[in-house]
Amino acid sequence: MHDELTARQRAISLRLAGRTVKQVCSALGCSEAWFQKWWRRYLETGPEGLYDLTRANHHVARHIPPELERAILSIRRRLQAHATPATRYSLIGATAIRAELKALGIRPLPCERTIQRVLQRNGVTAPRVRLAPLLPRQEYPGPQARASNQLHEVDLVGPIYLKGSRHRYSIWVGKDAFDGAVCLRLAGSRRMDEVLGFLGECWKDLGLPEQVQLDNARELSGWGPAARTLSRVIRLCLHFGVGPVFIPAGEPQFNGGVENFNGWFQPRLFDRRFSRPGDLRRELARLQEAVNAQHVHPRLGGRTPAQHRRGLRLRKLPAGFVVPTARQKLAAGRVTFIRRVSPAGTVTVLSQSYRVGKRHRGLYLRLVVDTGRGRLTAYLNGRVLKRWPYKLLNN
Repeated sequence: MHDELTARQRAISLRLAGRTVKQVCSALGCSEAWFQKWWRRYLETGPEGLYDLTRANHHVARHIPPELERAILSIRRRLQAHATPATRYSLIGATAIRAELKALGIRPLPCERTIQRVLQRNGVTAPRVRLAPLLPRQEYPGPQARASNQLHEVDLVGPIYLKGSRHRYSIWVGKDAFDGAVCLRLAGSRRMDEVLGFLGECWKDLGLPEQVQLDNARELSGWGPAARTLSRVIRLCLHFGVGPVFIPAGEPQFNGGVENFNGWFQPRLFDRRFSRPGDLRRELARLQEAVNAQHVHPRLGGRTPAQHRRGLRLRKLPAGFVVPTARQKLAAGRVTFIRRVSPAGTVTVLSQSYRVGKRHRGLYLRLVVDTGRGRLTAYLNGRVLKRWPYKLLNN
């Protein structure tokens, strides 16, 4: 073996020195096929490629049957084509492919990493670009979801224009932060009545959450001095025992689950134009059904949101319930605002400013309005930082 390795190294050295292939083979008394084999190994892996592969290396990578590999690639092409309404909003990753293989009863069932290797080997996958994470000064004090209906995230997509119309429409999106179930509704305006109606429909479909996370739009939190009375949206949430949570102003990334979903579905939904509201409503219903009944998630054990929710006891509004749009009597509850301390050492809640100290500038505080006790409490890293009386107008 030592002489063979020396011959290989000598052959590569002569070729690198400018000798032709025929001259190298003549000098070493070897065939051109032998030289081409080791030259190719050298180009692929460098000097290490001139060593023989051991039996152990031959058995490290287990090759799946060619029939299974063809099945994986065929399923990927079918899902990626989005050729039919049933596959228009299909996921195309390893998790979705494995779920379809399992549903077809194909054995042996490969793991997700094996499917990813097949896709990479055949050049039909694009790896994600991962940026280096920033080092946080503190842990973000937002709510966490460890079960279905612990947290819903709500956001608005729009304005949307139909073909041949100047009327502005919007899409309200509700998403369960744990299991990924969604609720989608088309709205003809951004008025508060539309928001109240959407929340009612969402709570009929998905159930009443413990908390609902919102941004700081006027139709949600109110505006100006009148915001102190608490908006109809906040009052409706408290009426049904749902705790509203408002993310930091101007930082939509903290509503990331629903924001990511919005970025995913918009190019798929709007790759064609809609001329009538009814057409768009039907397409939204199709999208909602696909996400809830077809998309499988690793955290759910490879099940869809609909399959996961089937065995749960969820508190829902009755299907025939009419959501009140009038201002509800103020109920006891907690309204949470997550705010970043300004350079001046202040935070703003419902158009009012509160001083917490410059030493906390740049940090995130959790500010909770307790409507039952009539006070506002600022929490830093889970501990009470300051507390103020907060008089509410119950009208």
